[in-house]
Amino acid sequence: MIAKKLPYLIDLPGHVSETGKLTYWDNRTLFPSGIERCFWISEVKAGESRGNHAHYQESQVIIALAGVLEVEVTHVSGELFKFKLESSSKGLFIPPLNWVSVIFSKGSVLLGLCDQAFSEDDFIRNKQDFENYQYRNQ
Repeated sequence: MIAKKLPYLIDLPGHVSETGKLTYWDNRTLFPSGIERCFWISEVKAGESRGNHAHYQESQVIIALAGVLEVEVTHVSGELFKFKLESSSKGLFIPPLNWVSVIFSKGSVLLGLCDQAFSEDDFIRNKQDFENYQYRNQ
């Protein structure tokens, strides 16, 4: 059976004062065991795409720490979602079995928070393999 979890935006808690803005992660609902891995991507040329893969089991939250990220997410059912991340106080929750492509604007920095340790075996890196997985599990 195909996973029914779809991507969606979440608000990240924080506090704003005259000395700046503090934003933090404190979400045990999405990641009950906490953050197992984090990564950041920077210095990507404007208009270039990163991601271009899916995961079998890993969930992620991606955040635009700087710049604008245009994110396309294709669910394993074939449904397409588009998101624009342009604030560090919003995150995009991406459950397993969703193909993700991210277009970077100039100066963008992407932060990824993951509920799994890195495992190459968890990646679906070939779009055709992902599409074949869709059809096998419908």
